[in-house]
Amino acid sequence: MSTTGYINISLELFGGLLSLIFILSLSLGSLKKERLERLYIRVLSINTILLFSDAAAWIFKGHPDRFSFWMVRIANFLVFTFGYILLAVFTDYLVCFVSGKGAGISRAPSRLMWWLALSAIVLVAISQYNHMYYLIDSHNVYHRQRWFWISQIYGIICMLINGAILARYRKYLSRKELAGLAAYILMPVIAMLVQMLIYGIAVLYIATTVSALCIYISIQVEQSRKFSQEELELEKSRTAIMLSQIHPHFLYNSLSVIKGLCQTDPRQAELAVDHFSGFLRGNLDSLTAGSPIPFSQELSHTRHYLELEQMRFGHRLNVIYDTPVTDFLIPPLTLQPIVENAVRHGIVKREEGGTLTVATALTSDAYTVTVTDDGVGFDPSGPLQDGKKHIGIQNVRKRLQAQCSASLTIRSVRGCGTTAMITLPRKAGEK
Repeated sequence: MSTTGYINISLELFGGLLSLIFILSLSLGSLKKERLERLYIRVLSINTILLFSDAAAWIFKGHPDRFSFWMVRIANFLVFTFGYILLAVFTDYLVCFVSGKGAGISRAPSRLMWWLALSAIVLVAISQYNHMYYLIDSHNVYHRQRWFWISQIYGIICMLINGAILARYRKYLSRKELAGLAAYILMPVIAMLVQMLIYGIAVLYIATTVSALCIYISIQVEQSRKFSQEELELEKSRTAIMLSQIHPHFLYNSLSVIKGLCQTDPRQAELAVDHFSGFLRGNLDSLTAGSPIPFSQELSHTRHYLELEQMRFGHRLNVIYDTPVTDFLIPPLTLQPIVENAVRHGIVKREEGGTLTVATALTSDAYTVTVTDDGVGFDPSGPLQDGKKHIGIQNVRKRLQAQCSASLTIRSVRGCGTTAMITLPRKAGEK
């Protein structure tokens, strides 16, 4: 083997081990990963396969034994095939990153890239028979053939498409982000051109490794920090909403109800104490819950609250439960704040009171939780008329989206009532 061959093998094995270390360190971190981080790990994984495959092609080159015969052919096939897959996966990463910056980018570039990659792989498969890209001779030595340049042009075209995406949406990116992504496009293209012009130099996948590390330094570290910050804010949000539900007035009113019942109906007073302790326990349990909980648990917490309010308001508050579907998961403290809003700002604002309905349903692709009241209603586009700052619903909506990609829609008409609906993707709600 030539000195160039030994250098190529050493560089590629080093690059493969380096990529593998990065993959392990990223995979052993937080179990909950954003799609962008998962795509980045995919980029590194495919790049690792490419580096080890190309190294194997060099290691077994020229050896006549049967094992080397197959290793050279398999390794070269993997190098070509996974090279195109890497381009498509990087496009997925690029589209996901740009989309996360608020750009209205479609999935069309990703679909186009996958079609190009699949068509290129088909040509590689055909090349195994007609040898238009490369030939492995009787001595088990790899040789480029006359149409080899087509395989490289494919890669350059794909990189140019990625470059066009980057140029089109550059205004959404910082200079640091733009530099990191541009490095992953420019460096492999330069390396590809060098390999086309100088036979025997394997620098392409070393270039992709260095480029991936540039992305990690310029983008992924910041993304991980941002994700950790969002997790912290989510935790604060959960704490804030838990505390917001324990209103001093609600506590005083509940205790006053219990005190009155102790004198008039001790058995009802005992029941009220059970509901009061159940309500407080539900709030405290929600504070420590770091993940979605069974809906039945959230519904039980809500029932405790409504039972206390019914004892206070009597016939002015009528509650209907239509919940045939309860076997799914939901973020804690999402139903109860919505119900409390309906009682405080809807039903009890009417002199005669009204009816509140809690209903669940299962569609083909989602679980739905609907809270309906026939209270005074309000204008959803404007502030409530009590002069207070209402953060509960915003927090609920934020946590639903962050924890299980669920949505909260509210429809209300003044004088007619309000309907709030949680739509939870079926996959996210499954236990």
